[in-house]
Amino acid sequence: MYTTRSGRFMSCLCGWKGGLLLLMAGLLLAVEWLQPVQAQASLPRVYPHIDYPVDTLQRLVRNPRVPDTSRVFFLARLAQSIGSTDLTKAAKYANEANQLAQHLGYVRGQLQSLWVLGSTKMEMGDYVAAIKVYQQAVVLSESTGHKRMLVPLYRNLGNISLVTGDPVRGLNFLLESYRVLRGLCPEITPECVEDYSLCYTSLGTAYFEQKRYHDAKVYALMALMLYDRYSTAPGAAKANLLLGRIYQAELPHTPARLDSAGFYLQAALYIQATKENEKEVAGNLISLAELYQQQRKYRDMYQVALRSLKMARKVGSIPFEQDAASLVARASAALGNYQEAYGYQLQAETLNARMVDEEKARAQEQLQVRYEVQAQQQRIGLLTQQTESDAAAARQQRRWQWMLVCLCSTLTLFLIVGTVLFVRLRKSRRELAYANEELACANEEISQSMAEKEVLVQEIQHRVINNLTLMGSLLSWQRDTMPDPALAKILDGNRARLQSMAMVHKFLYQADNLASVRLDNYLQALLDSQHSALARPGITLKTNLAPVLMDAKEAGYFGLIVNEVVTNAYKHAFVNDKGCLIVELVHQGDGFFLGITDDGKGLPETGYVSRPNSIGIQLVKTLTKQLKAKISVQPQLVGTRVEITRLF
Repeated sequence: MYTTRSGRFMSCLCGWKGGLLLLMAGLLLAVEWLQPVQAQASLPRVYPHIDYPVDTLQRLVRNPRVPDTSRVFFLARLAQSIGSTDLTKAAKYANEANQLAQHLGYVRGQLQSLWVLGSTKMEMGDYVAAIKVYQQAVVLSESTGHKRMLVPLYRNLGNISLVTGDPVRGLNFLLESYRVLRGLCPEITPECVEDYSLCYTSLGTAYFEQKRYHDAKVYALMALMLYDRYSTAPGAAKANLLLGRIYQAELPHTPARLDSAGFYLQAALYIQATKENEKEVAGNLISLAELYQQQRKYRDMYQVALRSLKMARKVGSIPFEQDAASLVARASAALGNYQEAYGYQLQAETLNARMVDEEKARAQEQLQVRYEVQAQQQRIGLLTQQTESDAAAARQQRRWQWMLVCLCSTLTLFLIVGTVLFVRLRKSRRELAYANEELACANEEISQSMAEKEVLVQEIQHRVINNLTLMGSLLSWQRDTMPDPALAKILDGNRARLQSMAMVHKFLYQADNLASVRLDNYLQALLDSQHSALARPGITLKTNLAPVLMDAKEAGYFGLIVNEVVTNAYKHAFVNDKGCLIVELVHQGDGFFLGITDDGKGLPETGYVSRPNSIGIQLVKTLTKQLKAKISVQPQLVGTRVEITRLF
């Protein structure tokens, strides 16, 4: 019993039920494994991302119950908040946030911490380290698809290039930042007003460094307009400072321009003082001291420069400290305090020497960084090209797959349709073969019937010819027995008419087509017969006959008309038994034209057609109407011309 149950259990495990059980177990393990990650992802909802005070942020980053993802955010915010007073601690907190985010695989937190770290390094003057950090963040943002982070990264890279004396490269970085921003946020909204304001200010600074003061002024004014529309827009102090420096640098140095420069510098100083940013205040005070020097207000210059020197020493900014010491020395010299001026000048030279030494070391590092940046950009470009080529290859492969599927579907459809058509074609061919056989039998019967009918028609035509010939012979025999010449003439006319009719049937009997007669052959035979019977030796006959077809019934009417006209010409037209008779037959479309001309004595005064008692003339009129033709008799200078025309 136990063995049987265990065997059934093993068979279930080995079958589909066992696979289902294993799948459920795997799902349970996955759920257990994903629970910490889900807990960390949901914990930031407990700690909302708001601006905490510095002491609160310090307690939160050391609290072990705070999730690691929130800890990354708090470290970055702490570094950003403490950066205005202690840049070294700010760099430490930003680096710690970056390492923690990298350990967790938290891409968004790593980008945020890298941006704060790069900004801190830039504030410290360590531009080489800042470029490295920003370049690392750019690569991470490009590879993970976080396009929004590229805007501040490219902007800060541009600002560093401006500070390190490469305005062209800086302008390119800033324009790239602006391009990305326009792609992500085509219209200025409260969500992206901060980035637009900073981009405008940075672009204005870049154009200012290139001495393109008009373009710089345009972007500075655009930044101030944003500040007027949105009170939360940053960069107002920098925009005022930039406008002050522009008016201060524009030539010629008129009092109005210098007063405008002082107005904007004072506005920038007021905004910076309210935000308690001592480093920016120190830089603004240096620009204000230089303005007082241009205005020759040496007492104000001395006080402002001395204040700037104290703030620069407090925040540890060596460049500002050197500039401020040099300005204090100039102001003291202008006021007559040469000993004090000499002391401050020595401080400025010492700081300058120190800056030169540091600048040389940084220049070497900066060259190395630029080389590494260029190499990294080349690698990014190659990776981008490889990615694009792989994507294109994948698209091409998918396209070929779809084409193959469509081709197979089309071939299958064609095969089905072809099979159906082939079956129908075979059926149609069988039916057509049966129909052809029946049609062949019917055609054979019709051919036999037609042959019999043709023989019968030819026999009828032959009998008609014989009967008409017999009637002509009887009329000729009767004419010989008539003593009255008038009656004999009438019998001769009737005999000629019967001969004309008999000739039509003769042509039909001899022709292949029993339905129509060729008028040229028929008229030539008829005219030759009449000429031999009626013409005197001095009369000639000329013909010009076109091949015109006409059906048998109409050909008989036509022959009778020609017979009457030609007979009348032979009998009455020629006086001295001399003359010429011309007969023309022309094909006109579906009709014909017949012209009979003689050079005889012409018509009498009464006319040819005006004799109503003439049987021949009445016959010609009647037959012309039967043919749907028109007859006209035209007197000539010599002789007469009769024209018969039928047009369709």
